[in-house]
Amino acid sequence: MGACTITGGMFSTDSYSTVRGVDKLIPVDVYLPGCPPKPEAVIDAITKLRKKISRELYEDRIRSQRANRCFTTNHKFHVRRSIHTGNYDQRVLYQPPSTSEIPTEIFFKYKNSVSSAELVN
Repeated sequence: MGACTITGGMFSTDSYSTVRGVDKLIPVDVYLPGCPPKPEAVIDAITKLRKKISRELYEDRIRSQRANRCFTTNHKFHVRRSIHTGNYDQRVLYQPPSTSEIPTEIFFKYKNSVSSAELVN
């Protein structure tokens, strides 16, 4: 924020369109000297703001790493032989035939015997 918005600068002589002390109304991260500020001051302020943002991101990352820690214990897992033999009960793996495998007369017989209202309810 530049000096004009904080002190009013050269426009501060009892003007209703100038608000002094804007830094009291909104949070300010970087103050710029000069009214209006020189380009060098703007570049310097942008650099300071980028450093501040990167520092805050780093601190947030460290804080979240500390906050998300939990208690762990050492587990002793043992590697065993596979118990999968490939011989499975075929009744468990049964799949009903698809509608394309059902003869059309049986399909339409069952389709016509049930109304759409019964299917919904």
